[in-house]
Amino acid sequence: MNFWKKVDSELSYLGKTRKELASAVGFDVANISFGIKRNSIPAADTALKVARFLGVSLDYLLDMQEESIQNSQNKQISQIENNLRRFSPGDLDAIDKVVTALVEKY
Repeated sequence: MNFWKKVDSELSYLGKTRKELASAVGFDVANISFGIKRNSIPAADTALKVARFLGVSLDYLLDMQEESIQNSQNKQISQIENNLRRFSPGDLDAIDKVVTALVEKY
């Protein structure tokens, strides 16, 4: 979901209007519709004002939380891979069996 669609969703949740947001942040209400159509993100200062008005994090509006989780998982996978390189071929076969069993369980 893009920035402005999340904004719309939060406005709806809060029972607030685009006009109230535009007034509080200091821009024209048409900018929201334009942003949705263009799938754009506003300037950093405006985005921060929007997030504060809505009471949500800027990371949430920018989908950074998901990216942060993914980066953390990638680091963990890389660390596991580096650790696996230390094992002998026989040990790797045993580890593979354990991992396969876990995958089948879940």
